[in-house]
Amino acid sequence: MRKSIHSSRTWAALAATGCLALASAPGHAQTSTSNTDTAGTTAETADRTTLAGNGRAVKELGAVTVTGSIGDLQSLDFYAPNSSAVISAGDIEARGARKLDEALQYEAGILSEPFGADNKVEWFKIRGFDASMSLDGTPTTPNGYFVWKPEIFGVESVEVLKGPSALEFGASGTGGVVNLVTKRPRQEESLLMNAEAGHRGRLGLGIDYNGIANDEGNVYYRIVAQARRADGMQRETDMKSYYLAPSLTIDFNDRTSLTLLASIQREDGRPTNGFLPAYGTLIDTPYGKIDRRLNAGEPGFDHLKRTQASAGWLFSHKITPDWTFTQNYKYSHLDIDQRNVFAYGSDGDRELLRGYTFTDGGTGNHYIDHRVKGRVRLGDSVEILPVFGIDYLKSGTSGRNNGFGLAPNLDMFDPVYGRPFAVTATPYEQSTHQAGLYAAAQARVGSHWNFNAGIRHDRAKGDSFIDGKNTGYDVSRNSVNVGAMYIGDHGISPYVSYSESFKPQAGVDGYGNTYRPYVGKQKEAGIKFEPDWLNGTLTLAYFDIEEKNAMISDASNIQSQSGKRTNKGVELQGDFKVAPNTGVKVSYTYNHSRQDIDGGLTIRTPLIPRHQASLWLSHRLNLPNGRALTVAAGARYNGPTEDQRYYRGDIIPGYTLFDLMARYRIDRNWAVQLNARNLTDKTYVSGCDFYCYYGGERTIDMQLQYQWH
Repeated sequence: MRKSIHSSRTWAALAATGCLALASAPGHAQTSTSNTDTAGTTAETADRTTLAGNGRAVKELGAVTVTGSIGDLQSLDFYAPNSSAVISAGDIEARGARKLDEALQYEAGILSEPFGADNKVEWFKIRGFDASMSLDGTPTTPNGYFVWKPEIFGVESVEVLKGPSALEFGASGTGGVVNLVTKRPRQEESLLMNAEAGHRGRLGLGIDYNGIANDEGNVYYRIVAQARRADGMQRETDMKSYYLAPSLTIDFNDRTSLTLLASIQREDGRPTNGFLPAYGTLIDTPYGKIDRRLNAGEPGFDHLKRTQASAGWLFSHKITPDWTFTQNYKYSHLDIDQRNVFAYGSDGDRELLRGYTFTDGGTGNHYIDHRVKGRVRLGDSVEILPVFGIDYLKSGTSGRNNGFGLAPNLDMFDPVYGRPFAVTATPYEQSTHQAGLYAAAQARVGSHWNFNAGIRHDRAKGDSFIDGKNTGYDVSRNSVNVGAMYIGDHGISPYVSYSESFKPQAGVDGYGNTYRPYVGKQKEAGIKFEPDWLNGTLTLAYFDIEEKNAMISDASNIQSQSGKRTNKGVELQGDFKVAPNTGVKVSYTYNHSRQDIDGGLTIRTPLIPRHQASLWLSHRLNLPNGRALTVAAGARYNGPTEDQRYYRGDIIPGYTLFDLMARYRIDRNWAVQLNARNLTDKTYVSGCDFYCYYGGERTIDMQLQYQWH
């Protein structure tokens, strides 16, 4: 494997940039100003209002106060000219989500669990494309089977930015960015304990304690811990997980703050394997359909052992009342030992044709970001929030891997396990270095106009030795995003935007071809509504996205690349109250998604439905003696899809799933909650893309919660 040209001096110089910026600044500091509600929801932006000359309240720009949020560069505020969403810890809890992909299921434009329920990784697409995931603004750098899986109990909020967005941290997926803001210390004492039990042997216990370490109250800490076990939908699959995340904040004075974050997570069990052929799932056989609970793997062979650890800091120093320097550093390490047998086809009668994957190794990441952000007022009518920064990512993966090997056939209607087979693997080495320089600004002009613009330059280099081949990339790229919004007097605000992304790919496909970087761009136009008569918000957006060198699935179980993938669609998202204690969350998405395949053909993109819709309705009943009962019901609809490449004419039927939640607050400290997902236990195929996948079965969970603050 070739050695990277980046030297240790480069790393030291980047780190020194932050020290120099700090040394040249006045000796002031910043108090943490993030706020959370009693359910532990997201830290808020500081939105203010002023009066324009006509007496109308004018929305000012929100200065994000949370280091590790993605809102600095592209505002997550409702009045920003883009499509975004923030899902709070309270929302996650209300929907009974135990994984990130479950937490995203009621958001417009997001296809969650397209490959069915999976206990080993998160699956979601945004606007028809794969999206990137980050933790506290730090990219997770998945490659192959070396994939980080977050613990949702340790998350304060989930930030979703839809569509291409290289401005956040350079290389990223065309679908957008999903950033998880982890739980940080607060200046209060509080305790949350959560015990859960449920369907398929689910048991869990979570503890979230926040304390103050000294009499002055400027040192405070938080300890979040979670232990959980559950069986998967397929027989003889199960997973145990353990999570511990301590953190500490020191406010040195009223302008300087340092938060230290660490976490360790361990998973151990037999992974689910949802890969199945169309024959027996989508297509009838003389013997009926494959049981959705069939384990097409090898229970005595399959296992997953994954350890994730991270440590870093979030530093904030207020140089002047309007200018702040922040530094975000995180080191993360992933160790994984995973082997899976799965079905990739059939003999057209009773037997599944099977393969295996084998991965054993680790990934280590260093990421550091230095950022200066400020506020500039040019009279009463112009306000600008500029941001300048430099970041650097170093990632290395080393181990052994086999993405596809042959395993013995299995009778899909009368399985007999245990036939021996040989397992082989080859060295898997990959290193990545990426340095980025960026500048962005949000601006308010007069009482009606909001603008945003940003530009970023990246230099990304990758070296890899995979399947006996040396591959790599060397990419320099400029990425831009711009947007404008007109804020109307009657709560009607149209906007337009344009954004870009890129993501280089190291490695080769199943045929030995080197992956090419893929590039995304998005044009968007929409209207945001917040009229006086609507107690809430409503957004209507049109998007047009194009991705070059898009990934498509094939029988090798390693993705190959096609020419182009596009999606033109419409989103509607509403979140409002119809009565003081009755809330409604509604979404609708229309997709016209197409992709190129071999031979110059263009087909409908598999897995992506033309129509998606969801509705979540909740009502709170206030009872005597401080008690309360909240009842909520949800419906999720995904329309029909088709895999026109492999199963043209075989339509995968659409499906509607129902969810239910009931939460009874016994007193100010105790509450009990029931969640049911897929309430009717509907059996359905979630989609086909060479493989076909059964969707998740009904799950029922009960939580007992104690909260003190």
